[in-house]
Amino acid sequence: IEILYCKTCKTAHQKFQVNKESLFPIEYHYRARFTKDVIEGMKKLVSSCTPFFKNKKNLFVLDIGCNDGTLLNFFRDEGFKTIGIEPTGAYQDAKENGHKVYNQYFSSEVAKKILKDHGNPDLITFTNVFAHIDDLKEVIRSLNILLNEKTILVIENHYLGSVLDKNQFDTFYHEHPRTYSLSSFKYIASAMRSKIILNEFPSRYGGNIRVFISKEGEESATLENDLLKEKKFSSQFKKLNKDIDIWLKKKTLLIKELIKTNGKICAKAFPGRAAILVKMLKLTEEHISEVFEKPGSLKINHYLPGTKIPINSDDKLFNETHQTKVILNLAWHIPEEIKNYLEKNGFTGKIINI
Repeated sequence: IEILYCKTCKTAHQKFQVNKESLFPIEYHYRARFTKDVIEGMKKLVSSCTPFFKNKKNLFVLDIGCNDGTLLNFFRDEGFKTIGIEPTGAYQDAKENGHKVYNQYFSSEVAKKILKDHGNPDLITFTNVFAHIDDLKEVIRSLNILLNEKTILVIENHYLGSVLDKNQFDTFYHEHPRTYSLSSFKYIASAMRSKIILNEFPSRYGGNIRVFISKEGEESATLENDLLKEKKFSSQFKKLNKDIDIWLKKKTLLIKELIKTNGKICAKAFPGRAAILVKMLKLTEEHISEVFEKPGSLKINHYLPGTKIPINSDDKLFNETHQTKVILNLAWHIPEEIKNYLEKNGFTGKIINI
């Protein structure tokens, strides 16, 4: 992975990109409903959106990359008519939840179809999806078809500032062609002849950015001050490689000591970004015996990429005596959720955040 940085719009880019059909096929495994932190973040996003609308019963929200419809469920509870776009097999889950879903990648063609079928959306949402899109120009063209004077566009994503501040280098992984800043979104809003009317920085995923974009309304009161804080990004990128080297040496030594004391260790959770950590640490089936995921996860009975490390159900972990030793948490960005979940199910061993 090689990251390029644009000093003008303050956006990080993957130099080498994987095509979307390979990244997000019909059998894509991720489901939003399995992660408590994701669910809580979605509830908060809905709470931030609803004050913009008085009579929600006559309005419709379009969630782009709606996955299993978890976010749409919360909007429906508020009275919105719900529509989603989802190219993977997760659309079936959203459809079964009663939402109208277009099983396609977001494009000008599907935007025109939605406009014809339903008119302009009152609210359009992207939650940790915007970074997944490779063709930004096509996204802007598609949004320009759907946006009218009243539409509010809400985008929430990993924030480049948080990635740099907290050394979250594994956020730069195959599913994220771009990582955005507030400056990025100001340029994007301008390309849609719109402006940022509100910007927030939720704590979710170690630090997200949430922008509200509209053709109407006043520009966000904090925008200019928040943009000034991004001037330091260039110098932070120069420091990042050194920080990665320090992390690599420290964690390699830690895992070596754990294996020396305990033998092969098991691990909890496999978010996609963990593929970066596993690769950099050169972890194989010689080091990790297995990884555990929640029952029902589509990742179960598969392997970590590039290894023979199997992914098994948590049922096995909680039923075996070895659970009392030590476990490596690959979902380090949600440590409290993992800790509480394991302890609630009787795990008494040591939890090591990678």
